[in-house]
Amino acid sequence: MAELSLMVEGIEETIEELERLEERWTGGGPWVVGTAVEYAVYLEFGTSKMDPKPFVRPAIHAYRSNLQAAIAADTNTTLDAIGSAEELVQTIAYGLERRIKRIITAKGLIETGTLRASVQAVPGDDVDQLPTADEVNPEASADLEVSA
Repeated sequence: MAELSLMVEGIEETIEELERLEERWTGGGPWVVGTAVEYAVYLEFGTSKMDPKPFVRPAIHAYRSNLQAAIAADTNTTLDAIGSAEELVQTIAYGLERRIKRIITAKGLIETGTLRASVQAVPGDDVDQLPTADEVNPEASADLEVSA
């Protein structure tokens, strides 16, 4: 039986580069972006007596449609400058937080400012980490800064 052997130059360097890329772009743990204010769901989806005034879904749509443009518009960085999966997930979370707050302001959903102040990006996957209406300071929502 004939034996077939093949020599590929540069394979070790290619494997090392793939391992570096895998290390850089894996991980990034979950983040939660949103609000625990009770009436937020009624504003987002509407009721039988009120039309919806979505503020979360348009923000998510912007990020799904063009991640690069959304990051550039909502953060102080670019997609090219992000160096790891963890940094990418964190940047998206803070960018979404900022965009949601801008949409709330643009749609005039500020009422007392509680809704806007309650929108936060927090690490982890527990939605119970989000602040309720009683846990936020509406005056803190006067600027467009994100929570971190």
